[in-house]
Amino acid sequence: MEPVLSPSQLHALEVTERVASVLSLLAAAAIILTFVFSPKFRKPVNRLIFYASWGNLFANAATLISRSGVRAGPSSALCQFQAFLIQMFFIADALWNLAMAINVYLNVLKKYNAEQLKAMEWRYHLLCYGTPFVIALVFCFVETQGRGRMYGPAQLWCWISSDWAFMRIALFYAPA
Repeated sequence: MEPVLSPSQLHALEVTERVASVLSLLAAAAIILTFVFSPKFRKPVNRLIFYASWGNLFANAATLISRSGVRAGPSSALCQFQAFLIQMFFIADALWNLAMAINVYLNVLKKYNAEQLKAMEWRYHLLCYGTPFVIALVFCFVETQGRGRMYGPAQLWCWISSDWAFMRIALFYAPA
């Protein structure tokens, strides 16, 4: 699929994306540093934000790459790495939001205490980082003669290529 945007529009989006990525990286780093250096910040819900922030660092590192992955080509290590990061950590971010909502539910309605909530965290890690990792890793190896590699250019960055767009809907947009 040919780009629908002009080169100047793509450049403007690339600059905007990189600036936003840097700001997001700084915000995630601030959350991590606050958690590490401030014992008052280490409450159950803040721990989940801390865990999610690590994923945000990786997601924003992927968006910081921006169109460099696309320019490197669909078979390049940069494009494949960027696509893996985006597939894994964008979904992980949504799943951490789900984990936080579950935590609120358990705390408010089921009256879980801090110890019970902390005992749930290994399950959250498995759900939020384990599940997207398996999916993102499998996608690294999916390739057909008709469609090519699953990971490839997706206009603004490398992700699930346009030849595999139905997989974007099935495993990214629909579950969200």
